[in-house]
Amino acid sequence: MHCRWLALVILIPVGCNKAKPEQQSAASAGGVIAVKVTSPTKQSLEWSIEQPATVMPYEITPVAVRLSGFVASIAKDGAGKPIDIGSIVKAEQVLAKLEVPELAPQLAEKKAAEAQARAELAAAQEGLKVLDALGDVAKAKADEAEAGVARAQADVERWTTQLEYEEGLLSRGQIDAQSRDVSRKQLAAVTAAKSEAEARVASAKASVAECEARRKRGDADVKAAQARVDVAAAQVKAVEADVAYTEIKAPFAGIVTARTVHPGHYVQPGTAVFTVARVDRLRVAVDVPEVAIANAATGVDAVVRIPALGNREFTEKVARTTGVVEPGTRALRAELEIDNADRMLRPGMYAYVTIRTESPDALVLPATCVLAADETHYVYLVEDGKAVKYRVRVGRMESGNIQVLDRRRATATAGTPEPFTGSEKVVNGNLGALADGVAVTIKE
Repeated sequence: MHCRWLALVILIPVGCNKAKPEQQSAASAGGVIAVKVTSPTKQSLEWSIEQPATVMPYEITPVAVRLSGFVASIAKDGAGKPIDIGSIVKAEQVLAKLEVPELAPQLAEKKAAEAQARAELAAAQEGLKVLDALGDVAKAKADEAEAGVARAQADVERWTTQLEYEEGLLSRGQIDAQSRDVSRKQLAAVTAAKSEAEARVASAKASVAECEARRKRGDADVKAAQARVDVAAAQVKAVEADVAYTEIKAPFAGIVTARTVHPGHYVQPGTAVFTVARVDRLRVAVDVPEVAIANAATGVDAVVRIPALGNREFTEKVARTTGVVEPGTRALRAELEIDNADRMLRPGMYAYVTIRTESPDALVLPATCVLAADETHYVYLVEDGKAVKYRVRVGRMESGNIQVLDRRRATATAGTPEPFTGSEKVVNGNLGALADGVAVTIKE
């Protein structure tokens, strides 16, 4: 069921609520007033709102330049014509090229610096290999020197034993002193040889330590050279990135809606030279009145009607909302999405959006039970033989019935409203004859 949106200020005819003279007299005299009552009943309420809307591109992006330079050329579209408004483009398609004269020498300089850094790295790595080889030689010499010390120690021990033996023979007169002196001289010689071997070990170990120190310096040189290579390579990539920016590309597949340059134009960073809109899918923006935002949530069914296409309709769902009410318009911006693969819809078209929803278990009362006054609504409930006045929050109105949401005593200035339960006895008709707290009797 379709109906135009109605503001929730429901004007209820007051003629049926005017008290008859005899009822007014009875009330003023303190008499009991006979009233008819009814209770809220559950009813499924279907309703819709229709609001004007605008068809918009799904995405639209100004394509700006990154560098200062001259427009060298405008690329061709699929038909071989220069890209201009209305041209269909693909994602990453080149739209135009810039000429930035200083980029070529900058790139050459950075590449040369990178090549030099790589050569220095290679030299450092080769030097490190040499140091490794020298270190191996120094370790081998140290090992050889230590082996010489071991041999010399063995000789010292042998001649020491020999000398001791000959000293014994000499004391017994079995050899002469000259023979003993020969062994003494041999011991002195091998002892000197041992000292010399120990000196060679110390020298070899010093050479090993020196090689290790030079190896560490060489390793540091290699790391420093590698760092210089990394810096140089990064600088090359930075210039290459700038070179890539000389090609102005489409951010996505779509249609060119604006072009602001021609060959020879000088542009600066941030200058928008094209605008590209994605139109294979579209957004439809609609402002939902504040009183209806609860029924315009994401996922709610909606129908988009396009008058320019013979009122062609598209059944969609609310895709998203801003979540806030704009103070100036007292409306919530909602968006729907429409597939536009056939390109029948054009951004900027006028549309109407109808949002349909349903309240399956709405509690409703006849309109004759609700009194509109003081920019709000009231009902009278019969409680303990009296008419008790309640301020009531209402919802939809349909076929003479009004949806009631919650209530609060008319005399209360604060507190949480109570929901209707369906068991209330609500006065139906002649509300103008009542006042809060007057005695009433229920008329069968």
